[in-house]
Amino acid sequence: MKRLGTSRAPGVDGEVERFFLHRGIPLFIADYDARTRVWTRAFPFLAFVYLLSCLGIAVRPDARRVIETIVQLAILPVAIGIGNLIAGRPLWARPRRVGALHLAAFVIGPTIPLLVDRAWDLVAANVATSLILLAVTYLVVAYGVIPLLVWVIRRTTSALPDLRNAAVRALPMMILFIGFLLYTTEIWQTFGRMRGWPFVTTQLIFAALGAMFVMARLRPDTESVERFTTWDDVYAHAADTPAARLLVDRNSEVVEIPLSKREKRNVKLVVFANQLIMALTVAVVMGLFFLLIGFLTIDAALVKNWLGTEARAIFVLDYQGRRLVLSEEHVRVAVFLATFSAFYFAVYSVSDPSLRDGLRDDGTTQLRSALAARQIYRSPHTTTSTTTGEAT
Repeated sequence: MKRLGTSRAPGVDGEVERFFLHRGIPLFIADYDARTRVWTRAFPFLAFVYLLSCLGIAVRPDARRVIETIVQLAILPVAIGIGNLIAGRPLWARPRRVGALHLAAFVIGPTIPLLVDRAWDLVAANVATSLILLAVTYLVVAYGVIPLLVWVIRRTTSALPDLRNAAVRALPMMILFIGFLLYTTEIWQTFGRMRGWPFVTTQLIFAALGAMFVMARLRPDTESVERFTTWDDVYAHAADTPAARLLVDRNSEVVEIPLSKREKRNVKLVVFANQLIMALTVAVVMGLFFLLIGFLTIDAALVKNWLGTEARAIFVLDYQGRRLVLSEEHVRVAVFLATFSAFYFAVYSVSDPSLRDGLRDDGTTQLRSALAARQIYRSPHTTTSTTTGEAT
């Protein structure tokens, strides 16, 4: 959706767009075109991957491979140069628009040696791999997954104080239910002895199942959150965003700008990230809890009785005739129980209405703030503030 009749400094627009990008909602940016907004940001990564694909000369440094590598290395710069000539820009400037020509070069270039060798099956596999990589790159960049993950990590470090409502409802029941598993012989015999990829895969399966369930049940109420009645209401929610420097006539009517389908998917991803924050926090809290309680109550003799072998000790403490051991087996059991706790919490948080209401406040507040910034940013008669932020 394009903005009409704007008369404001483009630098403020850029700040608002960076705000959207850093919050993991880049689809709020107006005129969000893949050629200029997505592939241009992904181009350095794609160029790096392309260069890596040309390193076969180090494996087979013969004359023919040298020529093939030179051709490979030339394809992408030639595509960039042709694209710049068409756009009327300097020949070797970084492209401002990455289109089909550049992407075709990325797919075709690595297949040159395979085409020369007529290894058609490998050509097909290589092309398929390149297309899959392009698709994954597009989704990651278009939906701002990396900035969103950075934002999630930052929020996770400060999310413990926000667990009050969740802790009151969920954690006691989880400790009561899952805590008994810590003293189950079968759990220690199964996960205490499990190592390597089987153990990692098991944790990933629980994480994937939890994520799939949350995504299927997640229904963000965007219609009520994105609706504003007055400009005073809009600016009150956008006060901490760069959009507060963009002003409209507050006596004018607030024209609703509905979210597109892509924007709604972006919002759902942000809401899912909020659920992920809480689940990760629960996993950390429960994991530390099981490590501490297990260390204090499960000594070396009990571990040997359960497993039939001596525990692989990481830390040992002799106290009043008891040999307390923090072992590798203990860590693996605690990690499994923490993962299972996060899975249980994720399912519970989207299934239980009272818990869901208790967790909604922070995520909804931040989402409404971003939607208020979008309302100002997309308004067709917005101007730039040059003073204190009063309406023009």
